[in-house]
Amino acid sequence: MNNFMNFMEEKLMPIAAKVGQNRYLNAIKDGFVYTMPFLIIGSFILLMVNLPFTDPNTALYIESYAKFMGEFKGDLVQPFYVSMGIMSLFVSYGIGMSLSNSYALNSTTGGFLSMYAFLLVSAKLDWLPIGQAEGAGVLFLIPDGGWMPIMDARYLDAKGLFTAIFGAIIAIEIFKILVKRKFVIRLPDSVPPAIAKSFELLIPIVFVTIIFHTINLLVINSMDIMVPEIILKTFAPLLNMSDSLLSLIIILIIIHLFWFAGLHGTNIVVAIVNSITLSNLAANQAALQAGEALPKIFAGGFVDSFIFMGGVGTTLGLTLAMIRSNNAHIKSIGKLSLLPAIFNINEPIMFGTPIVMNPLLFIPFITVPIINGSIAWFATKYGLVSKIVTLVPWTTPGPLAALLATNFDISAAILSLALVLLAYFIYTPFLKLYTNSLNESEV
Repeated sequence: MNNFMNFMEEKLMPIAAKVGQNRYLNAIKDGFVYTMPFLIIGSFILLMVNLPFTDPNTALYIESYAKFMGEFKGDLVQPFYVSMGIMSLFVSYGIGMSLSNSYALNSTTGGFLSMYAFLLVSAKLDWLPIGQAEGAGVLFLIPDGGWMPIMDARYLDAKGLFTAIFGAIIAIEIFKILVKRKFVIRLPDSVPPAIAKSFELLIPIVFVTIIFHTINLLVINSMDIMVPEIILKTFAPLLNMSDSLLSLIIILIIIHLFWFAGLHGTNIVVAIVNSITLSNLAANQAALQAGEALPKIFAGGFVDSFIFMGGVGTTLGLTLAMIRSNNAHIKSIGKLSLLPAIFNINEPIMFGTPIVMNPLLFIPFITVPIINGSIAWFATKYGLVSKIVTLVPWTTPGPLAALLATNFDISAAILSLALVLLAYFIYTPFLKLYTNSLNESEV
């Protein structure tokens, strides 16, 4: 154990610190954080128009709801299309804004530049005739024989996430190089700052336009596909692998090793994990809309619903065990930590117990999430609980998060609660060992 602790301090912590300070990963993380409120609202809209009340062959059937959704579902679902449906557009702006800020560039103009670069390669636009016969004229309130601009939005949702990430980084790097070499238009100090900043972006826009639009034309003309489709096919094996139990376990081990070393493991890997889970969530939501079988297990808030109850390590179970402890110090920390733990905030437990660099609690801290994650993965795979279709705020208590995320599947909430109890029973003997060590040290 001493050798392991030395390894953590000498090898893992410096690596984790460098990863945590990486400007690109931080920018990607920020891009998702800025976008998350829109995605949560869009997910709940999708949930509300797809409640399990429309099948007359089930006990949950509500005729009035089924008729209402049959008539108005297309209108009510629109907020979903302009949130989850164009998430990559939001993410591209957020990444560009954050990365620009890290380079001390104007963050607003950097965000717009990134979004512009993403649209250049992801969204073809043209004017097309719209006739009443196709029904589009009625839908978009256009007279028969009218014309309207049509934008191909297929890759503005999660399918364009990787394009948005790479596009934003490349665009801001171009912006940084041009500003550093003073290859921008500088206006006199007497010009209002907002106007001066807009002119500063002109030359970077020209370069981004030439580079991205040229790439887009070459790809379309030579391969007859869009740039996001190439990138999506390149990352398809990664996305397929990411839905496996092995990938889930590897991610959990990395997160918890970082946390055990005293670093915020979730924040360190969130950029990569969100790219995977949001892409998988979008696939599930598309299948839900189409009335098809949901394809992905590790989607959306899977870890929040079934693993991170109380925070990383499923520490709500540990909190309950601490409240029952006969050690005054441990018992008091457990009581103080219970309310935050219910809402998945566990810093009081992590640093007050502590779990960080505590060899006696290391084994359950690592193994409980793996056990719970494996149980939840198999339960989802074999249909014992429904798959995730809704993005829920991470502070939502686990059983409630599981209920909402799975479109009101009661069995998911029961599983989440059962996994908290399982964590309690696994943590208890290790907590007793730690409590005994504290009692001996006090004698």
